[in-house]
Amino acid sequence: MTDHAPNDMMSREWFLTAGETDAFGRMPISLVTARAIQMAIYHANSLNIGYSNLAEHRLGWVLARISIDMHRYPAINETYSMDTWIEGYNRYFSDRCFEMSDASGATIADIRSQWVAIDTETRTLANLSELSRECFPTLRRDCPVPRQPRLSIPAEADVETSEYTFRFCDIDFNMHVNTLRYLECVLNIRPLDFYRDNEIAMLEMSFEHECHFGETVTLRTGTSGHVQTTEILQPDGRRAVAIRITYRPRKQQTTSKHIN
Repeated sequence: MTDHAPNDMMSREWFLTAGETDAFGRMPISLVTARAIQMAIYHANSLNIGYSNLAEHRLGWVLARISIDMHRYPAINETYSMDTWIEGYNRYFSDRCFEMSDASGATIADIRSQWVAIDTETRTLANLSELSRECFPTLRRDCPVPRQPRLSIPAEADVETSEYTFRFCDIDFNMHVNTLRYLECVLNIRPLDFYRDNEIAMLEMSFEHECHFGETVTLRTGTSGHVQTTEILQPDGRRAVAIRITYRPRKQQTTSKHIN
């Protein structure tokens, strides 16, 4: 563990209950994503750059990208923890990393994310330079997850499309679609039998435009080998979200199914 000042890093521990697990008794990738977002919020609040503090400047944080490299999934009744730290920032972006560990201290996930500040009235990019540099203590700690490239469907991929209309439970208090709802829409593309034999090794999400209640989007999904890339397209054709998932066979299975 790298030496750090008290505010450079935040750590928190959880216990995985049965009600939080997926159909196979493991922590779902959606909950891993939710925990990372929670940790970012907790740490930002402790640094006085959380929701209430930024609201005074008419600013707000928006998740722009997140990449999760899952080495192993916690099981029911397992204790796990997560660390988070700010790797760097500039006028418009803040790079934040995470490490998730099991009770023995072994790393079970590495996560990299990028956050942008927006003007909450105009919904456009805002300038962070009006906030004190002391609000962004950076930590020199390695994160093995590389910066995310632009996500796109490979030319050779088999492409399928479907539609989804966002409803009440998809919307958060900002009156746009919750981050996790986009992910769940994409995860539900595959049937249960597929997940019996495959699990997510890497999740990459990129957010470009907001979707809202009642909006019917097109999910354009391209599959190439063990990699699935989905673009969520708004009615006007703009890409709202891109999600790339790399699958691997479940270790406890003696056979595996490829994506096809």
